[in-house]
Amino acid sequence: MANQNGIIKINGQLGDLVFYKRGNTDVVRQKAAHKQQTEASKKSSRDFGSASRNAAYIRKAFAPLVKLYAYGDLVNRLNKRFIEIFKTIPAEHAGNRRLMDGNIALLKGFEFNAGKPLEQLWLNETDLRIEPGGLVKLMLPKCETKKLLKPHPKATEARLQLMGFHFHLDDNGGYEIMEVNDLVIPLHQTHFPKTSLALKLDHQGDKALIFAMGISFFSGSARYADRRYYAAKIIQALHVKDGVIVNFVAQPQVHSEVVEQGDRLSWVVEEE
Repeated sequence: MANQNGIIKINGQLGDLVFYKRGNTDVVRQKAAHKQQTEASKKSSRDFGSASRNAAYIRKAFAPLVKLYAYGDLVNRLNKRFIEIFKTIPAEHAGNRRLMDGNIALLKGFEFNAGKPLEQLWLNETDLRIEPGGLVKLMLPKCETKKLLKPHPKATEARLQLMGFHFHLDDNGGYEIMEVNDLVIPLHQTHFPKTSLALKLDHQGDKALIFAMGISFFSGSARYADRRYYAAKIIQALHVKDGVIVNFVAQPQVHSEVVEQGDRLSWVVEEE
């Protein structure tokens, strides 16, 4: 940027120069040059946009849990997780990468509260089974309450919250958001009974099945807002095709090795 010192003052654009007034000073700057994107950059931008859109779908689907549990820049962390998923898709799909072709299971374990892993408050794993006919069952095993969770010292009850997101992996498919009533666990009880949840879903075609679970502690109707005592994460992330879980198989990476020939003897091909 430079000042205009001439007798005649110009305002506006002339070629690649822009003339304008800043306060009482007439200044001129060069118009920013348009940088031509390479084809690789364009493909990378399209894939980044697709990854970000998928992350936005997850945030919207689990909006109630995001509102209650998100801490530590969830938006950027979730975007990064989807970029990791898209990186598992073979390079030949660059510019047209789809979630269907990536390792969806990498979503499992994503924490909503970056400062508190769910496993530090909820000490048990949730068992998920897909049975014939499309029935999905989530089961919590019976155990002593003290071995099940680590509560706030003044809490009287824990509330377990679960949501599911079931959607087609093609661009034109539908989706289903599953909201479940809170599971209230009175902390005065010494044992937690075996508990299950059954969902009837249509698994026809390629679909993603994602469950997120959170836990909060209460005293009466008041929820403790201490970030050390609430947590949520994605507990399952599956690619299901016609009712069967599809396990992701990564393509083997091929490394080329160049061997220097140096001073060695060579074969001679003799004509017959």
